[in-house]
Amino acid sequence: MPSRLRRPVPPPEKLTAADIIHIVFAFLMIPLGLIILYRTVTTIKTVTGWLVGAAFLVFGVYRLYLAYTRYKMLPKRRTKT
Repeated sequence: MPSRLRRPVPPPEKLTAADIIHIVFAFLMIPLGLIILYRTVTTIKTVTGWLVGAAFLVFGVYRLYLAYTRYKMLPKRRTKT
């Protein structure tokens, strides 16, 4: 099977409500991951707790990174005076 070439994602035209919701959820994932990790360390030390807490934390940071790079791709709005 031949490998498919990936086409670059076009830059966004504007910041949408879905983008804002993704950013809010990413900000919520980071403290949730930290809380899960803290509770896992202080109460019952399980591998599942470590993995779930770390996954929430890493995924939240990754989503914020994606939001930041997407925000940088927004076209610069030039104001005409």
